[in-house]
Amino acid sequence: MSNELLNIRPFAMYEKALKRGEILQGKINAIEEHSPFGHSMKCAVIELENGLKGLIHESQFDTHKYRSLVGFIDHTIDFMVLDVRKQNLDPEQYNVFNHEQNIVLLSRVQALEELETEFWNTPDDKLIDHVVNGKVSGFQDRALFVDVSGVTCRMKIQDYEYGWTDSMLKKLPLGAPITAKIIAFNREKKTVELSRKELLEDPWERVHEHYGVGNFYSGIVTAEVPNVGVFIRLRAGIETLSWWPDRRPEGPLAGKSVTVAIKSIKQQERRISSRITNFPHEVY
Repeated sequence: MSNELLNIRPFAMYEKALKRGEILQGKINAIEEHSPFGHSMKCAVIELENGLKGLIHESQFDTHKYRSLVGFIDHTIDFMVLDVRKQNLDPEQYNVFNHEQNIVLLSRVQALEELETEFWNTPDDKLIDHVVNGKVSGFQDRALFVDVSGVTCRMKIQDYEYGWTDSMLKKLPLGAPITAKIIAFNREKKTVELSRKELLEDPWERVHEHYGVGNFYSGIVTAEVPNVGVFIRLRAGIETLSWWPDRRPEGPLAGKSVTVAIKSIKQQERRISSRITNFPHEVY
């Protein structure tokens, strides 16, 4: 399509995208108050080609209700030109192209629905153990939610990485890209489980290359468990269990650096026992 035609008809490419049901991409650059179809609401704003402004109102952003869309600013998302016929509305009465204000109404929900349909049409053997790229779409203390081709997938905290993870709430920012493997899915319930950990090298396979009995190593205290001991992270995915030191500072030990002497390494059981030495003085 020539630039001259676009200058004459700046809406042409989006009218064509609506007719063809094309999925487009763009970056959210603002959250503004607008009144599409006469109802005032917050809208995600995308700068479109030819000087046009794209608006995605709240109900067309996601089936999940967000307290605020501000966190999505600067995120690139999939969208379609809003097809009001899918809402049982008359396109003659509800026009998504506002020629006076150079506005195009868009829908992220309709794009996600198209992508989700395509995802679930994939054969089983092309889904299980398949490596996918997605974006973080939500958090819980014990789980991360990832958008993969319009499908909200779950990653349990134990499937994120080797070793201890306190919480997923601040692990990654909203919209962060992430690569993971599909480890389970249920077509009837439309659920998908992901694992990032399965793409990482198991640190216990080379534990003897890094640690030896009788040697001393630095670590960070991750937790204290009554009647069990002190857990200390030596490196990502490798922790050792020590008993409490004879002398210690007031308050919790978690987060403090210590030096430990390795007493035993049981690779098959994924266990290292140790004792906290009297250095550094942060603990002794």
